[in-house]
Amino acid sequence: MILYGIPVSTYTAKVRMLLDLKGIVYEMQPPPGGYSTPEYMKIAPLGTIPALKDGDFVISESSVISNYVDEKFPDVPMRPGTAQDRAKQQFMAIYHDLWLEPHLRRTFGHVDPATRVQSELDGHLDKFQDRIDKMEELFEPGPFMCGDQISVADLAFPATFSLADIFLPVFGREVRYGPKVSAWRETIYQNPVVKAVTDSSKQATLDWMNSGGG
Repeated sequence: MILYGIPVSTYTAKVRMLLDLKGIVYEMQPPPGGYSTPEYMKIAPLGTIPALKDGDFVISESSVISNYVDEKFPDVPMRPGTAQDRAKQQFMAIYHDLWLEPHLRRTFGHVDPATRVQSELDGHLDKFQDRIDKMEELFEPGPFMCGDQISVADLAFPATFSLADIFLPVFGREVRYGPKVSAWRETIYQNPVVKAVTDSSKQATLDWMNSGGG
């Protein structure tokens, strides 16, 4: 099994956590030719990361990969509980992917002050903080995001929050976490797999930033 991705990718980190928590053996490789290149798109037509190659089967999109792996390898379930439990887990996972993370990603184009559009940057930073604040209404730590077992709901946020913690100060901002999110973070970062993958992603990001972000 091959996972195409790069360490700085928060979505790659999410899938790495799931695979490692399940004890699945895989090899992580950078996308051949680079992200969105014709060479890589011969493998993963959308050219996005992560993508998973399982034999002759290739699938992309981190949430789809996660659901596929969890269904094929049901031991150590990452979507535990009832249908309602799984719906809540998917809701939080999608909230991250569609409502929260994109606002952080859209700040990347404003790192260079020479090309920065301050009004656009401020809008994305404000919206990112608003989405984190909204999370206080969306879940109750149990101690995990959706109950007493770790699930797909918990896997997307750690690397994104770690990235925000080291990236937003570039713009003179700091992330504010409410009491529920803070309590959840204390729990999730105690998991050795989550911590190891998050630390790896964080270090890769710091190395990228120190190299000039090229």
